[in-house]
Amino acid sequence: MRPGARVRVCAGNGENMGRIHYWRRFFKGISVALRIMISYRIAGLMGFFMSGEEKSLYLKHLHRRNGVLIRETALGMKGLMIKVGQFLSSRIDFLPDEYIRELSQLQDNVPPHAYGEIRQQIITDLGTAPEELFSRFDAEPIAAASLGQVHRAVLQDGRVVAVKVQYPGIEKVIETDIKTLRILIMLQQGRYGKINLKVLHEEFARIVRAELDYEQEGRNAERFASHFRGDGRIIIPAVLWEYSGKRVLTLEFVDGVKITGCGPERTPGIDCREVVNLLAETYAKMIFLHGFFHGDPHPGNILIREGPKLVFVDFGMVQEIPEKTKRDLRRFANAIVERNTPRIISTMEQMGFITEGADYGALLEVAQALVDKYRYITPQELKALTVNDIAEEIERILSIIEYLQIPNNFILLGRSIGMLNGIAFHLHPEVNIIEIGKPYIREFLTGSRSEQMEQVWESLRERFLTLWRLPSQLEEFLMKVNRGELSFKLPKSEVDMITSQFKVMTNVMMLVILTVTAASSTLFFVFMGSETLTLAAASASVLLGLLSVYRLLKG
Repeated sequence: MRPGARVRVCAGNGENMGRIHYWRRFFKGISVALRIMISYRIAGLMGFFMSGEEKSLYLKHLHRRNGVLIRETALGMKGLMIKVGQFLSSRIDFLPDEYIRELSQLQDNVPPHAYGEIRQQIITDLGTAPEELFSRFDAEPIAAASLGQVHRAVLQDGRVVAVKVQYPGIEKVIETDIKTLRILIMLQQGRYGKINLKVLHEEFARIVRAELDYEQEGRNAERFASHFRGDGRIIIPAVLWEYSGKRVLTLEFVDGVKITGCGPERTPGIDCREVVNLLAETYAKMIFLHGFFHGDPHPGNILIREGPKLVFVDFGMVQEIPEKTKRDLRRFANAIVERNTPRIISTMEQMGFITEGADYGALLEVAQALVDKYRYITPQELKALTVNDIAEEIERILSIIEYLQIPNNFILLGRSIGMLNGIAFHLHPEVNIIEIGKPYIREFLTGSRSEQMEQVWESLRERFLTLWRLPSQLEEFLMKVNRGELSFKLPKSEVDMITSQFKVMTNVMMLVILTVTAASSTLFFVFMGSETLTLAAASASVLLGLLSVYRLLKG
């Protein structure tokens, strides 16, 4: 047999072995999901023969056992499955505590890959072996994650750096796991009918694929550094592009203590309350001022130093808040303040919170009920509102309205805020991160001068249209009465009086419409900065208002 043919056979065998490996991953993921599903089916049947307390204890044991199964499977499979486990460990809103305790261990206990694989990946991506690029390269990693690991190294000029290396072949592993997750979602969608698991899957897959691009991660780090330039409390490591590529990222080496390690034993000179305040303030700036935030604030990615100072690492998972989303959020907040339920619903639809085929009548009823519920909330109650309170209310609303969903571009934001709240509660339970972020939220909701004018004009326009439609609606109402479609038992004298009053009210209403128009024009001209037109419009609105009062009293 010719040598060339032998090479082709070997290559084919290697490719076949790769396919077998990926199919094994696929079936392993499916088998674990089926085992968990069957265990709960059996538990449901056994529940008929147990008391309430026995059933509760058995379910707690089953939750823990299945949590261990998922954690061990994720550690064995690595890749996206570890990411899934880490994501689930932050979902305290719908996962039992037993799952959270087991899956939270995935934040730290991620096994590293062999140094030989890492060395070859550096050669493939940068074209040079690490021992030639650096004066020193530690074979033992200082951190290992689901997609890559970090090694400490020293440049030829003596600078200490952190080299992040992506695991070889991780792209194929990720794609296999994404397909596995898609099938798992198809199996579970019936159980979580009101949670759009498909949307979660699509957003999760997009985020993970973006994390594979280390060049983009470097650009993300530089963007964060530019946003916090001049703030000595926030430390972002510098990117060394000459030692970086698509799958290798070299950053300035930064150290510190994990943020969850804050306390008198490990950080005696650091006030944990100040750390929480700084963390909440920093994220409020990211979200409400910069519109670009770090989307993976788990404890391994945020370090602390004396000051206190925050050190951010790992910039693969980020998200930008588009201008359209910002405008929609401002319109939504403005609608809530004005208790304008139709605009609340229409804005939610524009943002993607309402599914197709929604019953808008039912949505309006629920929205009005919520507006009425919080109409008389006191400033003290508003000040005491926490992230958990808001999360519980959102969960309650989602549980009673089947037409609502969480859009893709809000999933990572919600997850990040939830993780931040968990860190804040761990460090100092009494700190309310919403209260800390209020100045930035207020500035965000105010928007630019042009947006303020647009909101004022939209609000006035809606009121004008309501007043404009009122006479025709009243006329239609009376026509229905005349046609006998609506009937009342009233004496003729009262009917004559109502008719007379309606004529007066119609005339007065037209004057009121003109008054509102003049007042709207006054505000518009104030924003435009025209003193002459402002004075003219204000004078007209006063005269028309007085005439309206006169006609009303005369009538």
